Amino acid sequence: MNIVMIMSGGIGKRFGAPIPKQYTLLKGRPVIDYVIEAAKGSKLADKILIVIDEQCMQYSSALNDPTLDFAPNGKERYDSVKNGFDYIKSHYVCSKVVIMDAVAPFVYPELIDDYFRKLDEYDAVITAQKITGALGNKNFDPLDREQFYVTQSPEGFVFNKISAVLDTSFPSQELAWQLPKNSRFYLNFDFKNNLKLTYDFELQYAEYMMDYLQNLKVKKNLKIYDRSQFTTEGIQYFLMRLYPEKTDRWLGKIAEEYGRLADKWGLTNFIPSQTSRYGLVLFAESDRYGDAVVKFIPDFVDRFETEIASYQELSTNYMCELFDYDTEARAMLLRRVSPAKYADFNDNILLTEFFDKVDKTIRPVKSVNEPERFLDYYSDLKQKLLDIDTVPFYRARIKEHLETAISMYDKYFFDSPQYLCHGDLHAFNIIQGGEGYVAVDPIGVRAPRELEYVRFIRNDILNIRSFGMRERLNLLLSYFSRWAGKKSLLLFLYIDTVYVTFNCTFEHPDDGPTGYNLKLLNVIRQMIDLDMMN
Repeated sequence: MNIVMIMSGGIGKRFGAPIPKQYTLLKGRPVIDYVIEAAKGSKLADKILIVIDEQCMQYSSALNDPTLDFAPNGKERYDSVKNGFDYIKSHYVCSKVVIMDAVAPFVYPELIDDYFRKLDEYDAVITAQKITGALGNKNFDPLDREQFYVTQSPEGFVFNKISAVLDTSFPSQELAWQLPKNSRFYLNFDFKNNLKLTYDFELQYAEYMMDYLQNLKVKKNLKIYDRSQFTTEGIQYFLMRLYPEKTDRWLGKIAEEYGRLADKWGLTNFIPSQTSRYGLVLFAESDRYGDAVVKFIPDFVDRFETEIASYQELSTNYMCELFDYDTEARAMLLRRVSPAKYADFNDNILLTEFFDKVDKTIRPVKSVNEPERFLDYYSDLKQKLLDIDTVPFYRARIKEHLETAISMYDKYFFDSPQYLCHGDLHAFNIIQGGEGYVAVDPIGVRAPRELEYVRFIRNDILNIRSFGMRERLNLLLSYFSRWAGKKSLLLFLYIDTVYVTFNCTFEHPDDGPTGYNLKLLNVIRQMIDLDMMN
């Protein structure tokens, strides 16, 4: 097993900050975060162990990662090293260890992997820097600087050899010198940008270096992309039609940002989805995360913040896994679901398992603003009535339905408990993976729990037209009544179909889809009236 051991027990006496220097912010992130990120990016590291004062766990959210292991720090550095080695020996069978400092943020995954590979041939790999100035001593003896060098972290070792000779009272801080003289040493002089933060003013150097190295990497290593590679049929059909200038600028920004994200997430190639309309979806491969989906949402479509909130707040039992997100690019990296088959009502076993998970884990809203990034369904429903003059067709009929829907909500759902809902659980947003169905593309809504079921019912009826609307509706209501009352489902189905019909008028260039929604509304309303009579 290969283990990365990050030393984070120092208190930074010379740094002069109120907290240890490894937790001081560097470009908005704790310094240690960059070291952890590099370790996690290593392809050859099997485990990451952090030697740390447990009182400092609060200073970095990166330390909350359950995949990390922790050992207590000691009084001095060698005491901390011993604690780390003792932890490794008691928990793992370790063959190689790479030791890194939490205050040296410029380490990178490829360097760590290179050290692990070199340990197949050497007993120790030491980061070294040549001495560029004149070298002297207090006796004024002439010294040849070529015979000397400065040692730094990271350093790698064959674990059983270094752990067998560790002496906490050794007079030098260079751990490698404790190995026998006949050991095989490799000195790496090629890691020249290895700034270790010792004094507070070095933070400014580090910020400059980080910008410089990032710009250099972009110029030298990253492919330049063209916006035509991201202009899909779905974007042309919807966003380009409604917001041509804004969409053109947004696509240009993606072309500029994708190279940075490819480097950040280890993306190697992608295939655009041609059907996505509210954003850009790329089926990508990552050498760090495996098969993934990259999703970009424009800044003029108010969904990015609520989608991120949904992936963070909703139960992981039924939601697709969010690997990471980038606020600047308004992009998220998700696990790619495979075999990626859309949910099917005929597959009752998987569908029932999925909605059972939704039913058991759906969480009530604790306060009016919790969480603030979720959309308030009722407020948005009323806003649609205020915006009725913007509807391109069927305006009078949609206005009438909106007035009825709001009145119905006030009567039957205004006092109902509110839940944090995915908000769009129709068949095309429920995808089959290796362990059943998972949900994607959440809207993030505070609403009655019936919302989580009626979108599937509505879309199924509109997409399966070989059945009569009424017959299909009765079948679906009977099925979903195990999770919500049949009457409340029917009432909220009417309200939400009105809600969606308003949106539908903007999503299509002709009135055909809106007309079909209105036809379904009439059927639902007739069933409600009949139910009320009985």
